[in-house]
Amino acid sequence: MRINPSIGVLGASNLDITGFPEQELVFEDANIGYTKTSPGGVGRNIAENLIRLGFTVDLISVFGDDPLSKHLIQSCESLGLDTQHSVFLKEASTATFLAIMNAHNDLALGISAMAIYNELHPRMFASKITQLQKSELIVLETNFSKKILEYITKALPNKKFILDTVSGKKALRSAGILSSLYILKTNLLEAQMLSGLHDTTTKDTDQLVRYFLSQGVKNVFITLGKNGVTYGNNQVINHLPPIPSSITNTIGAGDSFVSGIIYAETQGMDIHQMALYGMASASINVQYNGAVSPEMTAKNLEQKINNLD
Repeated sequence: MRINPSIGVLGASNLDITGFPEQELVFEDANIGYTKTSPGGVGRNIAENLIRLGFTVDLISVFGDDPLSKHLIQSCESLGLDTQHSVFLKEASTATFLAIMNAHNDLALGISAMAIYNELHPRMFASKITQLQKSELIVLETNFSKKILEYITKALPNKKFILDTVSGKKALRSAGILSSLYILKTNLLEAQMLSGLHDTTTKDTDQLVRYFLSQGVKNVFITLGKNGVTYGNNQVINHLPPIPSSITNTIGAGDSFVSGIIYAETQGMDIHQMALYGMASASINVQYNGAVSPEMTAKNLEQKINNLD
């Protein structure tokens, strides 16, 4: 096994508020259920997963100066997650994500309150370039603006970038950096919006993979929920079904998938194994009622893979 490299994560941190109904959702009515509050954010979740898998991680995120921001920073510090190179804004409130789940513990509706990220400018990240230069891999996600994503990739042209497209509308922010990506992780809706191939379905995701490869992406992973993942590079395009799991919560499954493919890549594995480790990581995560499972360890991930044989 290789020594895990240092990884830079440029991504969002927010407070997750998740609502779980007791029965099928009834819209325009008050549904009986319960809520759970926990630290979240795509970038922060990926960073926590990577910390739990044994990596050294430098999280460059954005925090305000309100009590919730302080809570998020403390939660990162308790994990050994370095946030000192993040952007800290005065008189700003932390981001929040409100998720309403359906009766099958899958996301029915989400509201992303990320106004703090609208206050950012590329110049705020000029001082972060030297620190990111120390990372072997750099994870990006589209809670940051088009200008910031392009600034970072142009400033570090020789780095391996991994991008999570986050959501359909935000995915469009990454159109100008596709040729800089070593790994693109997206889902079907996000891939359709980013490529403009809106008529594609789960049956012809190969077409989407080919599009992104033609734009210069080296490795493409399109997650399809209960239908698994389609993945490919210039040597192969393939599909992998999901790993059967008892689903408690799908929030954070995509973030854990990213950590799994990074783990496999750093161990020198091929794209088939990267997809498998991504699915195994997601399988571990969906069995936990939160954004990041405390069971996410290298030992448990390897055991999950071994049990598939």
